[in-house]
Amino acid sequence: MPLAAFFAQFDSFSFNPNQSSNKNFDRLVRVIKCGPNDSERRVVREGFKDALVQEFNERFGTDGNDLSNWQNLCHVLRIVPIPDTVQGCRQCVWDTHVNLVDLVDSGRTGTPVKLFASLGKLTEYTLKTKKFFPKENAYQGGLLKELLREIINPYFGKRRNGSAKRKERKKKQKAARAAGGD
Repeated sequence: MPLAAFFAQFDSFSFNPNQSSNKNFDRLVRVIKCGPNDSERRVVREGFKDALVQEFNERFGTDGNDLSNWQNLCHVLRIVPIPDTVQGCRQCVWDTHVNLVDLVDSGRTGTPVKLFASLGKLTEYTLKTKKFFPKENAYQGGLLKELLREIINPYFGKRRNGSAKRKERKKKQKAARAAGGD
């Protein structure tokens, strides 16, 4: 697994698979004696963030159009019944609030992932535990980006569908207006 391989690079560190990724990282920086502003810590942190993303992708896949990837994710998130379409899975997952670091760790630690009733509750938990998932890496996988939530600057408006979908919708509206004689 990518996280275990990442931590194995450090001979003086003993990875504990039963601990959260963040706790292991915190122990690692103490063992290798990196201060908060050390350039070595930044390099190690980048490697850790890459390993988290790779671990997610290995466990859940990267193809946002693969139904089995979505159904696996729904199973781990305890969504019942598991939808039989990608769109159905996507909607159920979007309505679920989960810390992504905990989600990645759950497969290794065996701890069921904690679900939150709202984005606000997820934000409180994430800020308290400092379990932030690397957003800048996350957009690499189609499935992973569906789970991202804005924790620091949350947007509480309607979900945007993306520019391609917006353009398609505007095109249909324009065609409907033209057909209606407007």
